[in-house]
Amino acid sequence: MMTIAIEVSAWRISAAAVEVLRFSSAGFTTRPTDTPGNAYFEGRLLEQPRLSRTLFDRATTYGASRASAGKIRLNNTGGGLDKLVTDYAFDGRPFTVKVGQPGTPVSGWATVMSGLLDDVSADDGAMSLQVRDRLAFLGRPLARPKYAGSNVLPDGVEGTKDDLKDQYKPRVYGAVLNVPAKAVNTSKLVYQVSDQACTVSAVYDNGVALARGADYVSQAELLATAPAVSSFRCWGGLVRLGTKPDGQVTADAATAEQRAGALLKQLALDAEIPAGDIVDADVAALNAANAAPVGVWVDGEVSAQAVMDELANAIGAWYGFDRFNRLRMGRLTAPSGTPVARWSPNSVTSLVLRSAGVPSWRAVVRFGRNYTVQAQPAGSLAEARKAFLAQEYRQTAVEVAAVKTAWPSSEEITFDSALVAEADAAAEAARRSALYSVRRVLVEAEIPLSELGDLVDLGVVAALDHPRYGLAGRLLRVIGLDAGVDSDTVKLTLWG
Repeated sequence: MMTIAIEVSAWRISAAAVEVLRFSSAGFTTRPTDTPGNAYFEGRLLEQPRLSRTLFDRATTYGASRASAGKIRLNNTGGGLDKLVTDYAFDGRPFTVKVGQPGTPVSGWATVMSGLLDDVSADDGAMSLQVRDRLAFLGRPLARPKYAGSNVLPDGVEGTKDDLKDQYKPRVYGAVLNVPAKAVNTSKLVYQVSDQACTVSAVYDNGVALARGADYVSQAELLATAPAVSSFRCWGGLVRLGTKPDGQVTADAATAEQRAGALLKQLALDAEIPAGDIVDADVAALNAANAAPVGVWVDGEVSAQAVMDELANAIGAWYGFDRFNRLRMGRLTAPSGTPVARWSPNSVTSLVLRSAGVPSWRAVVRFGRNYTVQAQPAGSLAEARKAFLAQEYRQTAVEVAAVKTAWPSSEEITFDSALVAEADAAAEAARRSALYSVRRVLVEAEIPLSELGDLVDLGVVAALDHPRYGLAGRLLRVIGLDAGVDSDTVKLTLWG
């Protein structure tokens, strides 16, 4: 019989120090030579901790992934753990779950889950440690600087207390088009596109492109030297105009990195996810799968997850945290190749076939977002430019008319993407049409955890050699996984 051991770090309020608490499914003490040595694991665990993860939230096949680990429930019938509520703080503290054979060194037991805790609660003779959904951590407002409103005109680039004070500074991730520039110094006609370094390739006054002058070498030079008439010059994400504008000032800008995988990593770093918790191999693979330029312009209060969703949706990617609390990412593609696991009918203890939805006859990808829709730009503009400014998105579509023959109620599926170029959007529309214009299956299968295998995780290809529903030999992609930590079962959601 395997034993589950849990180590929890907590802040002891009365001692003003971190303590390590240890619990298990059956009480035991480690050997003196073990690490930790002579440590007692209280036998208080009421049930197996489980980790449920899906590639995509809301039961779809695109968007953010979701993870839910529930609670670590401990026996508190006699009140011996009441102190956890009164004298300990668990917010943001790490925990580790290991499983192994009694009598063997705990230091050699397999780590099957790790993460962070939120809080503690008590009910019905049990004490529950709430496990934090780290994806929810990305749902907090993205930490960015705000304008100080401290300009003493004609100097400064922080706005004044009457215009920009306490507003978030904008930020560019990737390549963006026609974003509104913020006037950070009205005396010297200085505008800001991003609070971080980027290349401002074009600046427009009411839709009319201004001439681009040489970049400044410093903020001091920017404030000291005006550009020529009807032109602009840049430093970092700041722009200075040589002439008072007639209308709204907008800009095209881009950061050095414009690939979705790299930008997802940057967003995670900006959201204070440690670099060591991000799987770089996944980032590299996603960059290789689709290196098309994408971009999002961030203004106001916004969460890292909202921006990451925009970037991931652009190329049909997913992201989320695994059972070791690491940020993973990838792209949904039709299952192909050699499966990492194959299960016989005898291995499947439960099988449910769910509806994967009616195939879509038309896949639409909207791209080239215009961040400042202008219905009445300067009259001197060419008609093509006016048409661009009048619409937020352009779009491209791929149709498979034959789908409507079999499924008359088939509808089109539309994706708002952060892709910039039409050719890239057209390629993505063709890829998604191939995914969603054919009949798919969605299978929920339960197998013994012992047959899961180390290689089975979200996004991999597996197979069920099952005689029903045309599943024999059919390749399926793992898009959901709900696993315990002992020799019990694992529930899989498979798509293909």
